[in-house]
Amino acid sequence: MFSAAWEFTKRHKGKIITGGVLVGSAIAYATSRPTLKNLETAHAHEELPNQARRHYIFDSTHRSCDQSITDLIPSITSQIEGRFEVDSIREKLNAPDLPIDQKIQLWDLLKRNVFCRIIAVAYCFSILTLTLKAQISILAADTCLQFEKRKTQSDWKSYLPESLSSLIPNTPQPAQNSSMEVGNRRIFLQCVQYFTLRGVPQLMESIHEAVSEELKDWQLKDVKSKYDVRLIFDKIGTRVGTHGLLTKLVAPIENNGMDMNSSVVKLLQKLTSNLESDKSINTLNSLLDFYFSASLKMVDSEEQAIVKYIPSLSNAYPILTSTSFDSPLFNSLYSSDVHQFAVYVFNS
Repeated sequence: MFSAAWEFTKRHKGKIITGGVLVGSAIAYATSRPTLKNLETAHAHEELPNQARRHYIFDSTHRSCDQSITDLIPSITSQIEGRFEVDSIREKLNAPDLPIDQKIQLWDLLKRNVFCRIIAVAYCFSILTLTLKAQISILAADTCLQFEKRKTQSDWKSYLPESLSSLIPNTPQPAQNSSMEVGNRRIFLQCVQYFTLRGVPQLMESIHEAVSEELKDWQLKDVKSKYDVRLIFDKIGTRVGTHGLLTKLVAPIENNGMDMNSSVVKLLQKLTSNLESDKSINTLNSLLDFYFSASLKMVDSEEQAIVKYIPSLSNAYPILTSTSFDSPLFNSLYSSDVHQFAVYVFNS
C-alpha cells in the first residue's frame, strides 16, 4: 500500500529534510506512554473517575501533538520552496537589458508561483493538522479504553472476602494491548510519512494545475480587488477538491490482495472515515481561511493591478509559514474548530 512512498523516498534521498526522522520523533513524542505511566503511578490507590481520566489523557496528548505539528513544518516548507521557486525569478527580473518578452514571461511565472505557494501552504499545513489531530484522538481514545477494560477486569475481586482473594494469584496482563498500541502508532507514523514524502508532492502538482487554469486569463495589467483575489483562492480550492482528497494523500487503501478485515485496514478506515467526514471538511475550509485571510492582510490597496499584488503576496509567505505566536498555524491549532474536530474523533 505504501510502496510508492518508499520508492519516492529512495529517488529523493537527501533532498527532503530528514523527513522520516522528523516525523518519527514527532509521532513518538506525541503518542508515547508517559501519560499512561503517570496515570498508573499517580492514581494507583485512588482511581480517577472515567470522565476526568478521559479529559486528562485527551488534553495531555493534544498538547504534545501541537508541538509535533510545529516540528514537521520545515520538511513541508522546503518542498514548497523547491517546487515553486520565487527568489531565482526575482534575480532574473533584476538583470539589466532583459528583453521585454522575457520579462513578461518571468512575471507570469512569478505570479503563478506566488499563488501556488500560498495555496500549497494553506492546504499542506491544514491537512497535516487534521491528520495528526485525528490520529492522536484515536490513540487517546484507545488508551482510555484500555484503562476502562483494566478496571472492569479487576473489579470482580473486590467482592471476594479478603481470605479468598488472597488465594487467587494475580493474572499477568497480556501484552496484546501494548503491542497493538505500538503497532497502531507505527501505522499512523507511516501515514504521516506517506503524506510528507508522497502526498505533499502530489498535492503541489494538483495545485499547480488548478492555479495555472484559474489564472490563465488574469493579465498582469488587469485591475482586481482583494475580494476578487479571495474568490480566486476559493475557485482554486474547488479545482483541487475535497472529496476523497485526504484519503488519497494520507492513507490510500488499495484493495490489491489486502485482507480488508485485518486490524490494519480497519484502523486506516477509522482514520479516513474521520478525515472524510463533514466535520473534517468544514474544519479544513475553516483552516484554509486562516492562511488566505493572512495573505491578503499584506495587501494595502483594496484594488490594484495584478502585477502590484505579486510583491505583497510574495512577502506574505514568511508569515504564512511561521510557527510563532499569532501566526496562521498557531491560531489554527488553538481554534475552536480544530478542538471540536479532535473531540469529534475522540468520541467517534
